[in-house]
Amino acid sequence: MRTTGHWVLLAMCGVVALAAPITTAEAQQVQAGTLACRGGPDTGFILGPVTNLDCVLHVESAPDRRYVAAIPNLGVFIGDQDVVLSWKVMAPVPWLGLDDLAGSYAHASGAGDNVLAGGTHATIALHPLDDKDPAIPPVKIESLEIRPMDH
Repeated sequence: MRTTGHWVLLAMCGVVALAAPITTAEAQQVQAGTLACRGGPDTGFILGPVTNLDCVLHVESAPDRRYVAAIPNLGVFIGDQDVVLSWKVMAPVPWLGLDDLAGSYAHASGAGDNVLAGGTHATIALHPLDDKDPAIPPVKIESLEIRPMDH
């Protein structure tokens, strides 16, 4: 009789475990800030097939952090005009460590233009902001590499 009680308890634990929500890599994300990148004749520079842009991560109640975004094959877009890219930075938590934003990003499968996913732990998503300036030419980003400016 005592063994039956253990089996019932074990079965109940199994049901509770199955009923609990399962977390995945696509867990609910929150906006952790905005990333604004700019390049052009004075700020962006081209090294072979890679264009480097100056970026600033704006986070509420925290000092701005500076990064460099290396974008392959964007050189054809940078001449005498500025390229401005801005994203909402979506993460599993509302705060980011300095190196959390760093890393490789690629176009998110099935997502819209310039929606990128990646980062140090592949948990960050970059969603373009809708502040389009008609004077700045549109660009389509398939991948980029972000690193802190002071590294």
